[in-house]
Amino acid sequence: MATNFITIRNGVIEAKLDVYIYKNDGFQIAYSPALDLMGYGRTIKDAKASFEVVVEDFFDCAIKNGKLDEYLLTHAWVANQTRLGFVPPKNPQLIKSNKKFQDIFNYDFRKLSVPVNHTVTAC
Repeated sequence: MATNFITIRNGVIEAKLDVYIYKNDGFQIAYSPALDLMGYGRTIKDAKASFEVVVEDFFDCAIKNGKLDEYLLTHAWVANQTRLGFVPPKNPQLIKSNKKFQDIFNYDFRKLSVPVNHTVTAC
């Protein structure tokens, strides 16, 4: 199974996302290159919490506006009928096409696998 995935069933989004944590200008940054979303905070815990809010807001609004599939497909995610969801592009493709992801390698970073389980609400 892919490390990153997104499934949507009965208004519940289940996902696993690679999130890169690095320090920039005194802040911890939590960045998902697969979704091109980030959160930040003074501590790693704060950055992860901020990222979780950002990703939940993203899912809520993208689904409410009927744009989640379009967003994922334009960011090179692939529909996966077996899992009834999506799988992201591989890291080499993301590195090649994503400047922010390229820049992470200039910092001391660590990669986390972050689970998401979110019931969709209106944005």
